[in-house]
Amino acid sequence: MERTVLITGSGSGIGLASALEAARLGFRVVAAVHRPDQVPTTESAAAKAGVADRVEVPVLDVTDEAAAGAVIDRTRPWGLVNNAAVPNLGALAEVPVADARRQFDVMLFAAVRLTQLALPHMRREGAGRIVNVSSIVVDTDTPLFGWYAAAKSALSTLSDVLRPEIAHFGIDVVLVEPGIIDTPIWDEAAADARRRRSDSLEPEAYDRALEAISHVPDVAADVAEVAETVGAVLHAGHPRFRYRVGSGAHVLPFVGRIVPTSVRDRVGRRLASL
Repeated sequence: MERTVLITGSGSGIGLASALEAARLGFRVVAAVHRPDQVPTTESAAAKAGVADRVEVPVLDVTDEAAAGAVIDRTRPWGLVNNAAVPNLGALAEVPVADARRQFDVMLFAAVRLTQLALPHMRREGAGRIVNVSSIVVDTDTPLFGWYAAAKSALSTLSDVLRPEIAHFGIDVVLVEPGIIDTPIWDEAAADARRRRSDSLEPEAYDRALEAISHVPDVAADVAEVAETVGAVLHAGHPRFRYRVGSGAHVLPFVGRIVPTSVRDRVGRRLASL
């Protein structure tokens, strides 16, 4: 029987590349996008990759519980890849709590809700796979990315809690933690920085962030590396619990563990011009 995989955030970046890779591997893919204007782009990419017949592209606001329930009940996925994310770059003292709440709705609560909606179908089948796309930022201290790191850290923690809770149903929970990857989310982060800089008491921090973001393409790994990892997780008979992939995916967390906090803080302040 053909297995269906629902992937959120499939309008670009990791989500789109993962949707194409999963379809190439033979899965029926529900490549959910956030905006209607992303539908033709995703459909065109699927056609170009020769997998259009295996890719469906619905518009889904992952924070809309009714819409999420309708997609889950209609498609009954064997696999769920929670990938939707927003950067929300800014100093913790300056980011409105409402913006942070929205970020958690997209990156954490939506992932939990989709999981809760999908689990009954997976339990009835006695099999399923939940892949949560987190980040190595959970093990690093990166100024101006505090809310993003907090949301990803919560997603990683809940994944580790969920895994033993549902393993006896034959359902795997796997974390994929990318390093520095060349995706459009960096353009969104730069837009956040430019927008918040004008009202900031320390605009130099945002200038430094924008400079760093401008160099991301020079050091970032290609999104295909993450997509291949997601595909391998979906295809594996017995996947590992955690996969790290991309530039700095192993080095940066290791450095974060061995370097004293005081040193990390000094480096972080210097990088952010604080």
